[in-house]
Amino acid sequence: MESGLQWQLPQLLPMNTIPQDQVAERNLERLAAQRQLYSDGKRVQAVHMILSVPLVIAWSLAVAAMPNLQVYAAAWGIVVALLDVVLFTPWQRSLKKQAARIQELFDCDVLQMSWNDIKIGRKPRPEAVKFHARRYCRSDPKCFALRDWYPKEVGKLPTEMARVVCQRTNSWWDADLRRRYGNAVLGMVVVLSVLVFLVGLIGGLTLEKLILAVLVPLLPAFLLGIRQFREHRDSAIRNDELRQHAEDFWDQAMLGETNLVELAKGSRVLQDEIYGNRCSSPLIFDWVYRRLRSGREDLMNKTAAELVAEAVNKR
Repeated sequence: MESGLQWQLPQLLPMNTIPQDQVAERNLERLAAQRQLYSDGKRVQAVHMILSVPLVIAWSLAVAAMPNLQVYAAAWGIVVALLDVVLFTPWQRSLKKQAARIQELFDCDVLQMSWNDIKIGRKPRPEAVKFHARRYCRSDPKCFALRDWYPKEVGKLPTEMARVVCQRTNSWWDADLRRRYGNAVLGMVVVLSVLVFLVGLIGGLTLEKLILAVLVPLLPAFLLGIRQFREHRDSAIRNDELRQHAEDFWDQAMLGETNLVELAKGSRVLQDEIYGNRCSSPLIFDWVYRRLRSGREDLMNKTAAELVAEAVNKR
């Protein structure tokens, strides 16, 4: 096998069709479907959080005023905790897996990779993709929010090189987003903990009443917050590792230590890990996503442009 990069091609642009393929109707439809499924999962999460946080806090305040309600408040906390295990978590997991499989279909088409049946299973049914895409398009008929999923600059590179840039971009973006979101959740848990002890202090509750009337009802909220923080932190760490692998592939390519065939094989393995991370990563509410993405999208595109320029200058 020949060593070194075999991509010294004529200066013809684009060298791949990623910028065009990602805005093709079939692929916008796939992005719309996965976005809708993720939104469904976030609605389930929202219901869970409403039951676990504001309503539980309301129970705690009610018990502080009427101690005879403490048994009902404790029962509420236990029921919500059980619903989390039996209903909310499995439901969200199912929706996330469906969304991840549809996004994998998008990636395989746009990044020109083969579908891995062993890792992912069968491809999503076209009818299911169209059904969920139509639901999304009620609010965004032209899918403007989903266009240019990957930086357009990658069109200047061979597919194998462009694919690595896209995978690196994907992993960096997700890690940055989840790390900031996880830190925000941890801050909320700390604030809630302080409020709990203030309620007990101001209300003059005994230790027994504080545990039964306040801490037990708030248990689902604490568990949810801590789990959210840990899951987002772990997901960010996994994304950092995936980004590092993509950067290693890139460095090897720039040094001529690999060729395009080996690069393509490495990208397929990396894509399997990206898919697995999507299935296991916790959800982030859309309004939080829009707020946290401020300024990051431009940074992502500039970084991708720098990588493309590095590769082009080596021709």
